[in-house]
Amino acid sequence: MTSTSLPRERFDLPAALSRAFEADLTRPLPFAILGLVFILLRLPFVDYGHGTDPDAWRVALTAHHLLDTGDYFPSRLPGNPLHEFVTTLAIPGGWIATNVTTALASLAGVYIFGRIVRQLAVPHAGLITVAFAFTPLLFINSLATMDYMWTLTAILGAYYAVLRDRPLLAGVLIGVAIGFRLQSFILFVPFAYLLWRREQLRELPSFVLAAAGVAALAFAPVLAVYGTRFMNFYDAPVAFEDVMRLLGKEALGVIGGAGVLVALLVSLPRFRTLPRDIAGDTQVGFWFLTVAIYFASFFRLPHEVAYLIPVFPFGLMIMGRYFRSGALAGAVVCILLAGVVDITTPSDNIGPGSWRDASAGKGLVLSNAETMDAQRDFVDEIMRATVPEHSVVMTGFIFPQIAVRERGRLDSRILQRDFGAISMLSDRGEADDEQNDIRYVWLLTYESYQAMQAQGYAFFLVPDAAIGTAALYDYRPTLM
Repeated sequence: MTSTSLPRERFDLPAALSRAFEADLTRPLPFAILGLVFILLRLPFVDYGHGTDPDAWRVALTAHHLLDTGDYFPSRLPGNPLHEFVTTLAIPGGWIATNVTTALASLAGVYIFGRIVRQLAVPHAGLITVAFAFTPLLFINSLATMDYMWTLTAILGAYYAVLRDRPLLAGVLIGVAIGFRLQSFILFVPFAYLLWRREQLRELPSFVLAAAGVAALAFAPVLAVYGTRFMNFYDAPVAFEDVMRLLGKEALGVIGGAGVLVALLVSLPRFRTLPRDIAGDTQVGFWFLTVAIYFASFFRLPHEVAYLIPVFPFGLMIMGRYFRSGALAGAVVCILLAGVVDITTPSDNIGPGSWRDASAGKGLVLSNAETMDAQRDFVDEIMRATVPEHSVVMTGFIFPQIAVRERGRLDSRILQRDFGAISMLSDRGEADDEQNDIRYVWLLTYESYQAMQAQGYAFFLVPDAAIGTAALYDYRPTLM
C-alpha cells in the first residue's frame, strides 16, 4: 500500500475550538506562553508614565516624599498604605519599575483566576482566562501605578484560599486587599456567606480577626498621621449622564458592551435556572452577591469605572457558566476588540443625539495611551510657558504629574498642613522653581490665595484650575 492511499484525517475545527476553550492555561507551558504574550503586549506602554489618573501620580508623589524625607503622607485619604509602600520600593526605577510591578501582580491574578475556574470546573475555563488577561479596562490598570489590580489579585487569592479550605489565609489576604484599597472591607459579607454555605461558619471569627488584624497593621501609618480623621474622601454628586458614560463607554467599550448584550440575549434560555442556582449553588450565589455588593458600592460614589474592577472575574465566571459557546466566544472577541478599535462620539455623552456623528476610532487601550501623550504634552506646555518671577501657577489636575516629571528642577513641599484635605502633598502641596521664585500648585484655598496675594505674587492658571477653584473654594482668581 502506498502512502497516497492512506486515508487523511479531516481537521475538526469545532472540536479544536472546544478543546482550546476548555484548556487549562495554568499548566506550566500554556501559562508560560500566556504570560509571555501578556507581558509583550504591555511593553509598548510601560514608559508612558504612571497613568492617566492623577491619583497614580499622587501615589508616586507619596513614594518620592517618603524616600526623600522619611515622612509618610497618604496619596489621598482614606489612604492606600500597602500600595504606597510597595510603590516606594519600586519608585527609584521610575514609572517603568512601578508599572512592571503592577503588571506582574496582575499576571499573578490571572494565574489564580485560572486555578479557580479549573477547580470549580467553570465551562470555557481557557476562554474566560484569556478574556480576564486582556480585557481592556484590566489591561489599562495593569500598566498604571494604581492599586486596583493589586487589590484584585489579593481578592482572588482569598477566594482560592477558601476553596482550598484555608479560611485563615483567606482572612489575611482580605486584610491585604483592604490595605491596598479600603473599599475591600465590603467583601466581609460575601465571604461570610461563602463560609456559611460551605459549612465552615465556625471559621468565620478567625477569618474576620485575621482580616481586621492585617488591615489594622496596614493602616497604622495612616492612623499615626491623621488619627480618626483618616476617614475622609472626595464625596461629590455625579450626574446620571456621567454614570451612564462610565458604564456604557468605559467599562467594556461600546463594541464590548454590545457584544456582551447580544450574547446575553442569545443565551437567555440558559438563565431560566438562575434563581434556583443562586439559591442552591454556593459558588453562583457568591458570584452574584459579590457583583451586587460592588455595584451598590459603585453607585454610592460613581467617580471611576475602575471601582468596578472586582466585578470582572466574577462576571466572566457567570458568562462562562451561562453563555452559549459561540455567543461567549463572540462576546470575548468584542471585548478584546474594543481595546483597539471602538465606536466613538464627539462628546462624552451617550444620549440619542450623541450617536448621530459616531464613527470608528481608537479603542480603550489605544485611547488611554493617546490621553497619556496629551497629558505629557500639557505638562511640557505649562513648563515652557513664559512666567515672570515671583509668580504662582495654578495647574489643576495635572499638578501631581508636574511635581513628579519635573523633580529635577522643582522642589516639592507641603504648602499648608491641612489635615482636612484629601491629599496633603498634592491638594495642599507645591512644587517650587526656587531660582525664579515660581510656585506650582494644584489649587489654592482662599486663605492661601490671599496670603500669597499679600506677598505680591502674580497668578496664572489653566482653565481646569479656574473651574476647580470656583467649584471647590467658591472664588474666582481671575476676578480678584
